[in-house]
Amino acid sequence: MTFWVLSSRNDGAVLDAYPEGPDGWRYLEPQPLAHEFRAGAVMGFSPSFPDRRKTYDFVTNVLGLQVVSERVRRVVSELAPQDAEFLPVTLVDHNKDVVSREHFIMNLLHRREAIDLEHSDVVMSSILKTEIQFVHGLALKRDHPSDGSHVFRPVHLRSHAFVDVTLREALVQAGLKGCRFLAAHGWDGDED
Repeated sequence: MTFWVLSSRNDGAVLDAYPEGPDGWRYLEPQPLAHEFRAGAVMGFSPSFPDRRKTYDFVTNVLGLQVVSERVRRVVSELAPQDAEFLPVTLVDHNKDVVSREHFIMNLLHRREAIDLEHSDVVMSSILKTEIQFVHGLALKRDHPSDGSHVFRPVHLRSHAFVDVTLREALVQAGLKGCRFLAAHGWDGDED
């Protein structure tokens, strides 16, 4: 089975702070957060990137989150309703003016054993010993059950989202803007 790294790095707005609510690290764990997520949550454009104002279907952030549009929510909810929950956020620009009320944090609810650590060229974190800190060349396990999650965070690399072929094709066909799909097998850690 083929997997793709979902990269939302683009020329649009950049988010650099979590909304009020659950602690930031909890978004990187496969756990539902909707029951404690605050209604009316706001995420603002980063003052470090004052010229970046566009919003796309995938919004760039430095938090390891997937911040996505209503269009993405519809595609994922149709194909993979058990794989993610969608936490509504209001996006505000550098002047605190509302630019979108139709974006969500796509909180991924599953992790999969997809990475072959023995054959990967990676540096493990000195703090979180089981997590990869730097990727130089990623190798995937060869035997993947086809009935697993369509979108997930891989075990050992929780700061990234992977999608399978089915979901990748659906997202591409939907004409969504602001994301790229990088082949996970052989990936060198670069998102550009």
